[in-house]
Amino acid sequence: MKNLLVTVSGGRSSARMARHIQTHPKYADYNKVYVFCNTGMERPETIDFLKNIVKYWKIPLTIIEGVYSTEKGVGVGYKVVDFDTMDMQAQTFANMIAHYNKGHYNGLPNMGAPYCSDYLKSNPTKKFANDLFGKGKDSYQLAIGYRKEDMPKRISWAEIKVDTKRIFPLLTDFEVPIGQQELNKFWNSQPFKLGIHNKFGNCELCWKKSTPNLIDNIRYGTRFIDWFKEMESTYQSTMFRDRRSIEDLVRLAQEPIQLSFPFENSADGCVCSF
Repeated sequence: MKNLLVTVSGGRSSARMARHIQTHPKYADYNKVYVFCNTGMERPETIDFLKNIVKYWKIPLTIIEGVYSTEKGVGVGYKVVDFDTMDMQAQTFANMIAHYNKGHYNGLPNMGAPYCSDYLKSNPTKKFANDLFGKGKDSYQLAIGYRKEDMPKRISWAEIKVDTKRIFPLLTDFEVPIGQQELNKFWNSQPFKLGIHNKFGNCELCWKKSTPNLIDNIRYGTRFIDWFKEMESTYQSTMFRDRRSIEDLVRLAQEPIQLSFPFENSADGCVCSF
C-alpha cells in the first residue's frame, strides 16, 4: 500500500484537493494522512474553515506545529496539537525566528531571506512524515494543491513529469486542470465556505503580499500589529517590501484613499508550499 501525505494549507485549493483524494477511486488503496502545519499566525477564519473540513467531510486532519530551539546543533522538530491547543498568537512563528537567528544569520524573514516557509512548514512536515512513514526515498508521496493559476510560476508540466516525490492532483487528475473558475463552481455546491476573501491569505500580514494587499489586510483587521513591532525591535530589521516597517504600513492604511505603488510588482506570492 502506498503512503500519501496530503498537505492542507487552509485555503480553498488544498481543501478541494483533499476532498478529491478522499473520495476518488484512484486513491482508494492509498494510506492517506492529511496534515495541516500551523504557524500561529493563521486567521481565525482559516481555522474555522479547517474545522468545517473535519465536520462536514469527516477528513481526519492531523495538526502539527514546529518545535524550535535556541541551542546550536538542535534541529527543527514538531508536535501534534488540536483545535483546542493550537497556537493562535504567533508564538510558533516567534520561536522559529529565534531558532533561525541562533547561527550566522540575524534578521527577520523577507524577500532576500525567505526562510519562514521552510522552517514553519516544510521542515516540520518532513520530520513528521519521516517519523510516520520512514526516511526511505520511496516511503511516501506528497500531495500538493497547486491549481492552474500556479503554472508555470510555481510548477511546470516538465517538472511534474519527472517529480516522483510530489503529486499535483488538481493539475493531473482532471480533463481540464482545476483553476479559479472550477474552484468557484465546486465551493458553490458545498455546505460551507472559506469565510474570507482569497487576497487575505492564511497567515496575517504575510511579507510576500504586495503593499496594497497588506494595506487592505490592515484595514480589514489584524491581531499582530504589536507582534510585528516587537519582532522589528528585537531583530532590528523588517519583513516587508522596500524595508517598510509595520508602522509604515499602518500609516499608509490610515490614508483616506487607495494608494498607488507603480514600481512594485503587485502579484502576491503568499503561498507556502512544501
